[in-house]
Amino acid sequence: MHDNRISLDGNWEFLHVADDRMPGPAEVREIEVPSPWQAQFHDLRMRAGIGIYRRTIEIPEEWLHDSIWLRFGAIFHNSRVFVNGELVGANEGGFLPFSFDVTSRLKPGPNEIKVRVDSPTDNPAEFPDSPFAEIPFGKQSWYGPLSGIWQSVVLERRIPDHMTRIRLVPKRETGQVTSGVFFARPLTDTVAIRIEVRDPQGTAVFDETHETQVGVTSMPFVFVVEDVKSWSPDEPNLYTIRLTMIRDDLVKDEISDHFGFRTIEARNGKFYLNGEPLYLRAALDQDYYPGTICTVPSVEFLEDQFRKAKELGLNCLRCHIKAADPRYYEVADRMGLLIWTELPNGGMSTDRSRGRKEKLLKGIVDRDSNHPSIIIWTIINENWGVDLVNDSDHRDWLKRTFAWLKAYDPTRLVVDNSPLAPSFHVESDIADYHFYAAVPDHRDEWDKFVDELASRASWLYSPHGDAVITGREPLMCSEFGNWGLPYPKDLRDAKGEEPWWFETGHDWGEGVMYAHGVENRFADWSLDRVFGDLRRFVIAAQWQQFRALKYEIEAMRRKPSLAGYVITELHDCHWESNGLLDMRRNPRVFHELFHIINADTVIVPKWERVSYWAGETANLQLSLAHGAGPVLEDCQLEIRLGDEMRRLSIPRLEAPAVLDLGSVELPVPDLSEPELRRIAFELRTSDGRIVAQNHIDLAVHPRREKPAQARQLVWSPHEDLRARFKEMGYVAARGLEDATLIVSRIHDKAIADHVRQGASLLLLPESEISLYPFFPHWQNVQVKPRSGTLWSGDWASSFSWLRRAGHFARFPSGPLLDETMDRVIPDHVISGCNLLDFQARVFAGLVVGWIHKPVSLGVERSYGRGRIVASTFRLFRDEPMADPTATVLLDSLVELAIESRAARLEEAVRAAEAAA
Repeated sequence: MHDNRISLDGNWEFLHVADDRMPGPAEVREIEVPSPWQAQFHDLRMRAGIGIYRRTIEIPEEWLHDSIWLRFGAIFHNSRVFVNGELVGANEGGFLPFSFDVTSRLKPGPNEIKVRVDSPTDNPAEFPDSPFAEIPFGKQSWYGPLSGIWQSVVLERRIPDHMTRIRLVPKRETGQVTSGVFFARPLTDTVAIRIEVRDPQGTAVFDETHETQVGVTSMPFVFVVEDVKSWSPDEPNLYTIRLTMIRDDLVKDEISDHFGFRTIEARNGKFYLNGEPLYLRAALDQDYYPGTICTVPSVEFLEDQFRKAKELGLNCLRCHIKAADPRYYEVADRMGLLIWTELPNGGMSTDRSRGRKEKLLKGIVDRDSNHPSIIIWTIINENWGVDLVNDSDHRDWLKRTFAWLKAYDPTRLVVDNSPLAPSFHVESDIADYHFYAAVPDHRDEWDKFVDELASRASWLYSPHGDAVITGREPLMCSEFGNWGLPYPKDLRDAKGEEPWWFETGHDWGEGVMYAHGVENRFADWSLDRVFGDLRRFVIAAQWQQFRALKYEIEAMRRKPSLAGYVITELHDCHWESNGLLDMRRNPRVFHELFHIINADTVIVPKWERVSYWAGETANLQLSLAHGAGPVLEDCQLEIRLGDEMRRLSIPRLEAPAVLDLGSVELPVPDLSEPELRRIAFELRTSDGRIVAQNHIDLAVHPRREKPAQARQLVWSPHEDLRARFKEMGYVAARGLEDATLIVSRIHDKAIADHVRQGASLLLLPESEISLYPFFPHWQNVQVKPRSGTLWSGDWASSFSWLRRAGHFARFPSGPLLDETMDRVIPDHVISGCNLLDFQARVFAGLVVGWIHKPVSLGVERSYGRGRIVASTFRLFRDEPMADPTATVLLDSLVELAIESRAARLEEAVRAAEAAA
């Protein structure tokens, strides 16, 4: 308890009812305030409805001689507040603070405070005035509802006409601050307001007293600060202002805030912070927490999270469609992190819902505009809650709202709609867009998107003739990302139990978002024989996430017209596992390395392939992206591969710029065993200081000799495959009847009959087909396309693997398929393989998200006296033997196909004896 404040955080009595018509008694239980009720009760995880809170509080006798205010940080969504059985006020809205003067309702001794919270469902019969779709609700439609008292509650003793807030508009260029202070009710007499301002070091830089007028509800004032110290992420200089109300020569009220001098501009397609170039390196932040949904656990938790964000090289967080707890922005101000924040979306656009959005937007600006960390507002995300694509009225409303917000807060940039196809911008300070592509699987699609974005594609803006476009808006991808799973044991609570949110997400994406049971699925599908254990799988998945983000960021940094990006996302959120941190803010395995690609200055290689034969010449394009920071002078770029080292002198480079360094050729080491070899890049100043560094890993294969199984008689029904195998050194059979090995994209009865009699079939399908009769009809094993399915992995990432054992041990990376295998990654999968198949016969496969929808990319089994090996790896994109990966993989598949059953049995016995 403070002298003038009593915290009401802590335990309250709580009663939940589905609606007013619910018959029978309900359970009264204990609830922690603040925190949504979904975070605390298993049976209410996904339940909105009506919650009734109650507690008693002893009021000190001396308090009853003053005015007492009951203040709520935020309650979702509609609230009615009672003190000692009397209604003291009501509030609509789930994200902003409100308060009531409860002086007349209090008495000496114990007092009862009761809060009824209506958290609407979308049933208008239950909530006719505010169905869920017509209120701003943010990400609740994704991660589940948050209801009730989710920010702090306090009783505060203040004078009736106390100061409620200060509005500050600093002008960095002149040091002038245009200000206003607001009062809880009109002043009944003249008072003096003393204004004290201190600089970041605590030195007083302004001290004046102003007289107010009677009857006013606010008082404007202006002051000037000399020798302005700008606020920036590198130097988060904060000024403090304190206002003191003096009445009859006595101090009656005080209020304080902090502010900073900074400017943000979008000029000629670039961002400028305080007049200096800014390359925006941001991550989406859902602002969700492991045990409390949206309630901030502590300031220390925020500090730790923001410190890790800065370690990752981020300079901005896009706080996603939520009005965050004010402490979020306060910590960002203090630690130096830019914030892009957004209006919570609703579900549909009606007169009522638009009015609520406008009211909330104004409230957000009024509450948060003093924070220098906030540099961007977003009105709509991805067309949610509106229909910009089809409704001109919605586009007109958005354009009007954009104009209003620009006028109401001219110190920040505004995004009208942060779009995902098929939506677009109407009028915006930033031409941003969202796009997700699996890498390395679909890196060609990513490259195409980046090329089009960088050339200011027409799809950025409304095609209906109503867009306002200057052509100078900064271009950026404001959502992209890839999954990397967390280790489940790292997420367990103090009791060792699985987090409750593992049970969420089961209805998203055909169930691939469902985390519960991931450990069982890993074991059931025999992935331990591929990865060893689940932790190794998680580590591999996180490194795949790093490599994907690295490629995507490098592709964008090559484009001088792009001004930044937003990675999805800072931390995992419930079932969504694309974070740079997990839900408990544990770092990924690449945490200490990530800054090499997420920095102002980045060495940017571009490659077409990273798999080479020993002794070949590796070729790549190089650029140097210098997005912000001091001028680069007297720098050299060092490039190393094995014993080979090159130095390139870098001309003077002033940000923002991208320097094309042309092509670089390096001899690949002549190796006798397959290995990964690294090309390392370091940019150094003349005194040896490292400015930037990067790397590319190459898979190097020894030069191919004549295939070990070249004496097999190979036949194919496809002329191109017959020619290819001949060129690769295999002996051609005269026809199907003579073949010991059939290589085909299809199969028919004649092929099946020949296999049944003892031949081997290497089936390499490139279209939908059934694998019956080689598999029983009841398994329904089929080749299916990945495109248009969750197997594509563009949103919830897919994890494709090749077991690096036996014939496939010659591949130096893995088990996950990385960029060294990107030219063979399949466009099709083999569905229908069962648990027994995955125990031994499936040698390559794919799972999605939290290890769901397992399919094969390669499977073998006996058929009659013969054998079939089926795989969807793309082995024929290049000329014969041009791609080492495709060549070695094809040779390996041939060896597997003709391997004798006796040899396999002998190998199995040896393996069992070794294990024993």
